[in-house]
Amino acid sequence: MKALISDLRKAERILSEYSGGYSGEHSSAEEFHKDLVDRITKLENGDEQVIDDLWIWFAPTCQWDDFVGNIDLGERIFQRLNRIKNKASR
Repeated sequence: MKALISDLRKAERILSEYSGGYSGEHSSAEEFHKDLVDRITKLENGDEQVIDDLWIWFAPTCQWDDFVGNIDLGERIFQRLNRIKNKASR
């Protein structure tokens, strides 16, 4: 979980440099950034309910790719989230 949160913080810093755009439920990069900060904070406080939101946002061709496109970081986060989701569903 620590590695995931560290990667999410990196993603949050990168995303903070973007503006405008549109993707899915987010009408701008600023709105996505605000929601990402909220979910990271909740995850840091033990709320694993946010995993589903993060998983969708970092899935290939979704919000992260649409706004930022840093494929290596996005894929790493998505794979970490996948492992967590798979453990939870067992």
